[in-house]
Amino acid sequence: MPFFIDTSALFKRYQPEKGTILVSQLLEESQQPIFISSITIIEIISNLKRLSEVDKITTEEQFRMQHSFFYQDISALSITILDVTAENIIKAEELILKRYMKPVDSIQLAVALSLRHDDITFVSSDRRLCKIADEEGLDTITPQD
Repeated sequence: MPFFIDTSALFKRYQPEKGTILVSQLLEESQQPIFISSITIIEIISNLKRLSEVDKITTEEQFRMQHSFFYQDISALSITILDVTAENIIKAEELILKRYMKPVDSIQLAVALSLRHDDITFVSSDRRLCKIADEEGLDTITPQD
């Protein structure tokens, strides 16, 4: 079963926290296709930069290493990057009209739902987002459980 991984889950790969081992195993051991949305790229880089520049949790050197590791993973793990389309934005609005969601979460879920025919598993560390994904008919994994 292919996986769509949102930013909250994928981030665990680059900044150790609860769920890091599960995310790393999923990425390294799965023989299934792995998808992310194009928006995940900028979210990951922004969050890593925040850790070094704003929160001072990591150093600039650590940021550069994490940044490099992220792009190495995309290539080495054959992660497929899905562009956000106008149809995804329309679907994201529909999701928000059903129930309040953060805009980026609605876009991530809309992109994942566009792969429904592939029997996709939605991977997110956001329990509420996983609950909504379940309601929309997707299998889910929450790597902090």
